[in-house]
This record gives sequence, structure tokens and C-alpha cells, in this order.
Amino acid sequence: MTALAIGFMNSSSGLSWLELQDAGMLPGMLGSDWHMRSAGEAKLEETAVISLRGSLLELQAVTDRLEALRSSAARRPDLCLRVWSETRQSYLYSPLKAFNWQVLPVHPRSAEGGSFRLELNWERENFFYGDELPVPLSNTSGSGLVSGITLYNHDDAAIGHDNWFDVNLQAIGNLWPLPLRVEVKNTTSGEPLADFWLGSMCLPDSGVLPNLVFEAESGLGGTVLTDASASSGAYCRYDWSGSGWHSLASWTISVLDVTRLQGIGLLPLLRFFNTPVEADLGLRWELLVDEVPVWLGPASELELGQASLRMEPIHIPLADLPLGSFAMGHKLVLQAFHVGSGVHRLELDDFLFLPQQTFGAYHAISSLKQNASLIDDQMRQAVWSESGGLALTTHLRVGAGHHLQSGSLQRFYCFQREANGAAPISRTVSVKAWYRPGWRLP
Repeated sequence: MTALAIGFMNSSSGLSWLELQDAGMLPGMLGSDWHMRSAGEAKLEETAVISLRGSLLELQAVTDRLEALRSSAARRPDLCLRVWSETRQSYLYSPLKAFNWQVLPVHPRSAEGGSFRLELNWERENFFYGDELPVPLSNTSGSGLVSGITLYNHDDAAIGHDNWFDVNLQAIGNLWPLPLRVEVKNTTSGEPLADFWLGSMCLPDSGVLPNLVFEAESGLGGTVLTDASASSGAYCRYDWSGSGWHSLASWTISVLDVTRLQGIGLLPLLRFFNTPVEADLGLRWELLVDEVPVWLGPASELELGQASLRMEPIHIPLADLPLGSFAMGHKLVLQAFHVGSGVHRLELDDFLFLPQQTFGAYHAISSLKQNASLIDDQMRQAVWSESGGLALTTHLRVGAGHHLQSGSLQRFYCFQREANGAAPISRTVSVKAWYRPGWRLP
């Protein structure tokens, strides 16, 4: 293992790396001694000692370069240690969380002769990452796609009408979480993309992923109406009168699904077929186990003119179970409130329980126009957009971003909304993703 260097992972030029060993070192640098550690901690503190001998200008250039790296690291999160791995025949990168340097005490005659040593100190992740590789993505529109997979804003029986994509983790073979770079391209004409949400859950072993997309007409309650512009061609109308809370409909979550969902936060995202015309309308969830109410969620207020609603996260089951056997099934009840005593109406198309094992809520400060893309790079902890070859900021992310988990299958779900609050089922985005393979030792 040779060619030790420090620099920024996303620098486009190799000249931006400060070589610490072998060819490419600055004039005056004789080499370095890296005290590598390989303990089991998540982060490691290490040192490297650089030996210098040269003219004043040469030595000044080295210290200036180190100081530039230290000051830039305060503004950029992608400072890395780079090594050449003979085993893998490639460069590997280990992110540095802290970096500093100092001049070591020397004999006066050494200083006079232009010879001294520098000590570099850093804290790094106990991990080395390789260069980016494309992630093959799959849903019913295609399998193993790396050029972009289409996501609709709903999920029904029509081929390709999916608001999700899968990653085959067994084909990647990762034993640890690996950071992702995700690109979401708006492929819808007309209204630009405003807020959207992307979340995932992992299937740790063989089996079937739980159902997280619920059609209104699959519940008990309300009047089912057909319309080609609704998800699955139907929606549900709920009429009630009076003030106070009223139960509108219920859905059953199976024994197997409750078991699979343990420990996963779920974000409810509702789509209405028609925009509610009343103000001051509130919605909440009630959970029943064995027909006994066990949880009543907080109220979420539906703003006038909003055709979709983000509710507060929910956990199913509410607490960790030992799971020596399957968990008992749950009943999910949607309740509505209005202060008025008259007749009220709500028309629900469907709702998604967006999983939050990895999660990003992208809140629009501008909007993403057709053919513009948003990029979320977890390694850099940066989110930005690109349009016409130029970079800009259109969204701010809430959440930690995305990574590949270890397991057999990871499914990502997406929910899209326009600036007016509408969430048309015909909206589409195209998604691409890249990951970096990783190892404990280079």
C-alpha cells in the first residue's frame, strides 16, 4: 500500500491532492510515516509525520498547502485520506472528520539547515471507500436499470405504475452501510416539482416486503366511486355531519406486515381525489390491536386548497416485541374533525406509509422544472440541483439522506407534490443512484 495523499474526494483535478508518499510529493518533502490503526471503533485517531528538507520557499509551500487544507476542511465535508491499494488495484478513500498539523520540535542545527518534521493529526472513519459504481434499480418497468428508472406518483396494478424501486443487496454483497448518491430528475411537463419525499426500508432476509401503499377503496367505510384519473381507477367519499371526531374508514395490517415493520418509522402521506373545500379540517390515526384502541395519533390540520397531506410519523407496532412468534395484526382507523355542525365531505384516493430507515424530505425553496435534477450525495452531505448544466439550490433536505443497508432487498418509495399542494398520480420522475464499495482494511 503506497501513494498516501490528503485531499477532497470530489475534486476534479488530481493536482488538488497533497501527496505524502512516493511520486508527486512537493519539492522539499522527503516522505512520511503513517501510523495506521485498525481497531474496531467506528472512528480512529491517527498521526502521520512528514520529513522536510529544502529551501525556505519550498518549506513554506508545504506548510501553506497544509494550512489551506485545514481551513478548507472547515467549509467542506469531503476531506479524505487517499491510499493506493495493491490488493484492489485502485485508490481508496477514508473520510476525515478532523484534521490538524503542527511543527515538531527539532535540534537548532536542523532548523538552520532547512530540515524539520511536521506531525499531521486526524480523525477518520474506520472505513475505506472505492470509486463510485452505478446501482442497478428495478421495478415493474424494468430490471437492473442504471440509466434511470421511472417512478410514477402512485402504485397500482398497471405495469410500470410504481412509486418505488428495488435494490438487490445480495448482488452488491455489502456487509456494512454504504453511502449513496441519488439523482432525481423531474420528467413531468407543466407544474414543476415542489416538495417530495424519498424513504426506504430493508428486507434483512428472504421473504416479502410489507404493503405500504393503501387504496382508499380497500378500506371499510365510505362510498367507493370509480374514475380513471384515480389510483387503481377508484376513490372513496366520506360524508359525515356534526362537530367532533368521526371515524371515516379502517384498514387491516396483516400479522406478517406488522412483524416486518417492527422498528421502522412510517411517514403517512395522503392524496385526496378532490381538494377539500372546507377549512379547519383535522385528521388523525387510531390504532387498534385485538379490537382494543392502543394509540391515538396527533391531529394534522389540512390547509385549505391542499390536495395532499403529510401527517406525523407512526410506528407499527408501537414498541419492540421479542417476536418469538408473529406479531398480532393491527387495525388502522382514519378519523376526521371539524368544528362546524353541518355536513362535511372528504374524498380520499390513496395513502403511502413512507418508510424511514433511510429518509430525505426535500422541501422546496424554489421548484424543480422539467428535465432539471436534484442530487443528494450522502458522502458529501450535500444536496443541490442542476438545470441546463448549471448548479442551483431548489430544495432543502430534512433527514440524514440515503445509504445501502445490509440485507437481501432494499425498497425506496417516493411521493411527489406540486406547489399548489396537488399530487397528481400522473407525475413522474426518473431516478439514478451510485454507491461506493467499502472495506475495513485497504
